[in-house]
Amino acid sequence: HIVGLATICFARLEWDAVWCCEKGQPGYIHTVATKTAGQIANDLINLAENHTDPAIVGSLGAAAAEFKRLVLRRNDLVHANPGTASSGEQRLFRHGAEWAIPNVENLADEFVAAGAPLNDHHHNIL
Repeated sequence: HIVGLATICFARLEWDAVWCCEKGQPGYIHTVATKTAGQIANDLINLAENHTDPAIVGSLGAAAAEFKRLVLRRNDLVHANPGTASSGEQRLFRHGAEWAIPNVENLADEFVAAGAPLNDHHHNIL
């Protein structure tokens, strides 16, 4: 259940990034079907770095960097391997580290928190 919730939270975050890119480059939304989340993060970083308003460069740049960081964390979760924890329960593992349920819950919360500034940029700033 929590992996599904984290996936939905990430999808919302990713689409906040896409909509910011669409504001900066109309028609961008039609390109996302062939892009990875990492490519979208790089596009968002480029949008922020090249914006003419220094305040937006800083605020959107920070939000874009956080999105890029979370893309890597999402990859760690969705590309994890199944295994048996020391408790005998089934868990996901990435590079030998266990994804305990509280870790996934915390990651879902990070996705939601990171979406707020992107959503604000999309609706109010860009």
